[in-house]
This record gives sequence, C-alpha cells and structure tokens, in this order.
Amino acid sequence: MKKSVLVVLLVLSMLTVFTRPVAAAPRSAGTATLVSVVYVAGKGPVFTFEVSGSFSNEELNGDLFAVDGNHFPLYCSQIDSVTVKCTVSKKAAGKNVTLSWGGFKFSASVPVAQEFCYNIYDWSLDGSNTWVNYGSKCQERPANYGDVIEWYNQDWGGTFLYEFLPESPDVLTCSFPSVYEDAYYFPFCPF
Repeated sequence: MKKSVLVVLLVLSMLTVFTRPVAAAPRSAGTATLVSVVYVAGKGPVFTFEVSGSFSNEELNGDLFAVDGNHFPLYCSQIDSVTVKCTVSKKAAGKNVTLSWGGFKFSASVPVAQEFCYNIYDWSLDGSNTWVNYGSKCQERPANYGDVIEWYNQDWGGTFLYEFLPESPDVLTCSFPSVYEDAYYFPFCPF
C-alpha cells in the first residue's frame, strides 16, 4: 500500500512539473539588439534596434522606465525587415533607463540634446564703430548661412532680426572693422 501511494504521488508530481504554465517567456520568433541611442533635433531620443522577424503593432508597444522613477510610453515602428526604431518623450533625455517592447528588455543611457550656440553681434551704443557681442543663441540644430532669427537686444531695448553670416555684413560699406567668426549679426550697417 505504501508503495502504491508513493508511486501515485511521484506520478502526480511529474505531471505538475510538465504541465505548469510558462510565465512570460521571451519572444522566440525573433531577436532584437540595441544598436544606438541618439538625440535627434526636433524629435527627441531615438532608439535603433537590429531585428530578425516581423513584429505586430501590439508587440511594438513599449515602455521606458527611468532610474529616477519616471515612466514614459515608447513608440516603436518596424522600418524594414532588419530595423525597428523607437521614440520617447524629450523628458527622458539625460536619464539612465530600462525599456521594453516585444518581450525584450534593454538598458541604456539616453543622451541630451546637442546644442549649437552662436554669438550675436550688433553695433556699439557708444558710437565707436565696433561690433559688440551682446549675447548668444543656443539651438538644437546647427545654423546655416542666411538663417535669420529674431532676438531681443536688452541694451538696445528691442527685438531685431539677425542673420547668420561667415563674417560681419557688408565689409566694404560698413565703417566697422570686420569680425571673422560664425555668428548672428544685425543684417545691415548703421551708416
């Protein structure tokens, strides 16, 4: 009798081991490797993955958790058969994070926006015919020659247009000495 009870218990324990549900197994139909994390001007952080396999829209839903406790939704799309790109809020920049999508989990450090800063010159208030650096303008994208911005010049008490040029404007007709650096300048001479 003891032997038959022991055999029955052994058989039951083996059945429970082999029929137990598998909890959250990783997706087996494909692979994903985090290739890069960059900050794209105007868009924010972009994660690029090299993948194998196709992923449904549901599998491309994801989450990003920052070490500081913040949570952000992750928006992913499969670009082609080997690339998935994900974007997240700009607020995730500069944080160490864990992100997940499609059953995969990754850790990364999210870069901050790269800033390009340029000096802003205008003519002097004292009549000395010199260009004066009145401040700077920082932006997410590099400036191109001919770009124009509006900027409030506190010393002049107004908002003016400044053009990005390789040197001070109209060197031949201005009586000011030239300034040779990339900067925003007031686009015309006072004389």
